[in-house]
Amino acid sequence: MMRIVCILFVLPLFVSIGAVARCGETTGDRFASPSDRVDQYLSASWQETATRPSPRSGDAEFCRRAWLDLAGVAPPVWQLRRFLADPSGDKRKQLIESLLSSSRFATHMAHRWNAFLLPAESSDDRQGDAAALHAWLRQQFLNNTPYDHLVGGFLTAGGKSDQGPAIFYTSRNLEPVKLAAATSRLFMGVQLECAQCHDHPFASWTQDDFWSFAAFFAQLQLSDSNLRGGGQAIEDRSGAEVTFPESERVMAPRYPGVTSPPEADPTDFRRRQLTIWLASRNNPYFARAAANRVWAHLFGRGLVDPVDAMDSSNPPSHPELLQYLADYLVEQRFDLRELYRMLTSTQAYHRTSAIVDGQRHPPDSFAAMNVKTLSASQYFDSLHQNVLLGRLNASADSPQVEQAVRDEFLRRMKAPDASPSDYPHGVVQVLGMMNGPEMLAATAEAQSGLIASMDAPFFSDTERIETLFLACLSRPPSDSELEMFLAHLNDASAEQPSAARLSDLTWILLNTAECFVCP
Repeated sequence: MMRIVCILFVLPLFVSIGAVARCGETTGDRFASPSDRVDQYLSASWQETATRPSPRSGDAEFCRRAWLDLAGVAPPVWQLRRFLADPSGDKRKQLIESLLSSSRFATHMAHRWNAFLLPAESSDDRQGDAAALHAWLRQQFLNNTPYDHLVGGFLTAGGKSDQGPAIFYTSRNLEPVKLAAATSRLFMGVQLECAQCHDHPFASWTQDDFWSFAAFFAQLQLSDSNLRGGGQAIEDRSGAEVTFPESERVMAPRYPGVTSPPEADPTDFRRRQLTIWLASRNNPYFARAAANRVWAHLFGRGLVDPVDAMDSSNPPSHPELLQYLADYLVEQRFDLRELYRMLTSTQAYHRTSAIVDGQRHPPDSFAAMNVKTLSASQYFDSLHQNVLLGRLNASADSPQVEQAVRDEFLRRMKAPDASPSDYPHGVVQVLGMMNGPEMLAATAEAQSGLIASMDAPFFSDTERIETLFLACLSRPPSDSELEMFLAHLNDASAEQPSAARLSDLTWILLNTAECFVCP
């Protein structure tokens, strides 16, 4: 009798589980973890094309990748040594968790979003704005603010015009056209501005779509309100409108892809209405664009690439996977950190980027990890941490001086963090890296903490070379590299002191292509 009761009790449970399963799923699919589901989507596409994926990456390669992706800096030598020596089977999971919960993750995400949110042309003369925006962003990521709330903070920003999220507006001079273009690109993955002067040549967007969207930003103004400490405030005013070009037709605000305008609410302002719609399930773009941007960050290119070109002429490489990630992000209440945690736990993220047995995989297959170019901030911060050991300026060691030197380096490089697969530097930037003051400091005994420490007599030459490789490339030297570098250090005919020879070797490593990439 007891057995019959148990069966009758359990049977509805299995029926209910089956009822909520997605159409077309097998029993194994339903009980797979989210990271396993991602791998299943990729594996299905590889089976269709008879693709053999690359093997799992080595520990040194993975450690460099995880640190650069999640902390924005190459791993410190001591942490890398500890990771490589750790025999535990879950050390990669532990590393990911420690990085995601660290303040470095928040700082790195703030650097990335600063680059996305501030127009490139404003970076030279609005350094104060960039610093204020970075501070606000960093606090949001420290608090793990849900992504929809984070975006809402930008779109509904008020208060002082030179602080926090309000800079999103003031950096574009409160111009509805610029704000409509930036909002659609950043938060919807759509290049709506292509329909500013004429209907979009490839997608379904029309001029009416663009100018109706711009109308959401028509009522912004700067006001000389009585703010503590002075300054101007961003406010919304009634009556201001956007008109269609070369006509007097007033454009009512309308969501892209929606035929009718939103119902007017005299007690609310337009930007708030837009924010509510943007993160709603009625908007098919918001969650997909966010998930695609995170994927591009970790895997070197988006499932839709470029990430801001989501339209019918540029379909996703893996449409079902993209929709799954968007649904997952919504289910997780737009918790970006949880999406990063899930994706970095996939087998795909742990695959090597090295070419194995002559196999070169198409970048959009994700059968191997795509190599990503370091941003200027990643390169500088890694150099500062691992080679200079915090010694940027021997004559003026202060946080203010360090930040000024960093800002000047980023200004010279002009390398946005938004294109991880493209090498963004021209000849001027490359020469600036090879011969700039940062490189000179990194290879000078007086300023390079690494070279100064390696010249100590208790290190063997093999230990010196190994440490140089770990600091510059995040890996030990190969046997042939070790032999070649030892020959240089032990060259009896050389008139240079040992520190000068170490300087030469450091310069060589810092200027290899490998030093500029995340594997």
